[in-house]
Amino acid sequence: MKKWRLVGGVVLVFALGVLAGSLGTQVYHRYWTERLWKDPSARRTAFLEKLTKELHLSQAQQKEFLPIIEEADKKVEAARQNMRADIKKILDEGFARMKEKLNPGQQQMLEELRAKHERRSEEWKRRNHLR
Repeated sequence: MKKWRLVGGVVLVFALGVLAGSLGTQVYHRYWTERLWKDPSARRTAFLEKLTKELHLSQAQQKEFLPIIEEADKKVEAARQNMRADIKKILDEGFARMKEKLNPGQQQMLEELRAKHERRSEEWKRRNHLR
């Protein structure tokens, strides 16, 4: 009986370690995601700090880099927005083509599935405070 208690204890410790590691990773990831992606100025500052540390930038170089980083960040964000619009257009076209091949009952079910997915997506965005 003692052997089973030992095995059970080891399994329990392992499971708790996995749970603690998973929770810690989630908290760490959420912190960095919120810090870097919600606030563009924080994202830019963090990037400049990383460059400063890695490249040993002087104050003058940091001042020169900041406008470059800001401009690049704005362009990347614009590209992301365009990409999202392109993906939505592709998905809309795909769903329209699928609908053509379904009977009316299936079309209704497809629309319900799509609406459910969009609600979940919007809820996730609100919960994570994304744009």
